[in-house]
Amino acid sequence: MTKKIGIIGVGRMGFAMAQNLIAAGYTVTGYRRSAMDAFVTAGGIAAVSPAEVVAASDIVFTCLPDNNAVHDALVRPDGILQALKPGQIVVETTSLPPEDKRAHAKAIARAGGVMLDCPVSGTPGMLKAGRGAFFVSGDRATADSINDVLETICPRATWVGDIGAGAATKSVATALVAIHNLAAAEGLAIAAREGGDIAAVYDAISGSPASSAMFEMRGALMAKRDYTSGGGSLEGYLRGLSRVHDTSGPQGATPLLDVTRAWYEAAVDAGHTGQDQACVFEHLINSK
Repeated sequence: MTKKIGIIGVGRMGFAMAQNLIAAGYTVTGYRRSAMDAFVTAGGIAAVSPAEVVAASDIVFTCLPDNNAVHDALVRPDGILQALKPGQIVVETTSLPPEDKRAHAKAIARAGGVMLDCPVSGTPGMLKAGRGAFFVSGDRATADSINDVLETICPRATWVGDIGAGAATKSVATALVAIHNLAAAEGLAIAAREGGDIAAVYDAISGSPASSAMFEMRGALMAKRDYTSGGGSLEGYLRGLSRVHDTSGPQGATPLLDVTRAWYEAAVDAGHTGQDQACVFEHLINSK
C-alpha cells in the first residue's frame, strides 16, 4: 500500500479527503494558503509550498477552488511542476471544464508526471460518511494502480474514459443534482399549497418509485425547513451550475438546466444565501 499521500488544497473538501486517508493509516502532507491548524490536529503534516508536498509524497491530489488556483499550483516557482518525480501521479479533483483538464494533463506529462482527472461527486460531509464518488478518467492502468487510495477517500471510484471524461461526467452530475433538487422543491410546494403536511408527504414519497436520491437527501431539509445541515451553499452551487450551463448550452438544448439555473439565480437574488441549496424551496413556495 502506498503510504505517503499529498493534498494541495486542504480546504473543506481537501480536509475531508485527508481525514479519510489519515484514518486508514496513510501519511498525509498538505498545503493551503491559509491556516492548517485543523489539518495538523487531525494528524496531517503541513507543508510550506506545493513543491514540498510533491517531494514528500508518492501520490499528489489537487483540490482547489478554480482553474486559476490549479494553474498557479502547477507553475509557480515552488509549484508542482518543479518537483515532480518521474512517473509520479497527480490526481486532479477540481471541478473544471474538460479542456482545462487536458491542458493540465499535458503540462504534467511534459514535466514527467501522469495526471488523472478525478472530480468528486458529493459534499465534504458525504465524504466523511463514506458516500462520495470519484469520476475517474485518464490512463486506465494508472487509475487501477491507485484504486485502493481512491476508494479510501470515496468508496465508489468509477473509471469513465480518457482525460476530460471525468470532468464531463461531473457536469452531468452537477446538472442532475440541481434539477432533481428543484423537482423535489416543486413537488413539496405543490403538496403544501394543497394543504398537505410536507413532512408526511416526504415520508410517503421516500422509498417509492417517485422518489430520488436528491428528494430523500434534500427533501428532508425542506420538510423540516432547516437548511443548515446540508453541504455547501445555494450560491456556491450556482457558480458550478452556471459554468456547466455556459459550457453545454451553446452545444444544444438544455431545457431543464435553463429553468433550474433561472430559479437558482432568482432564489439567490431574493436573499436565500449561506444555506444548503435545498433552501430554493423557500423561494419557490412563496412565488406565484
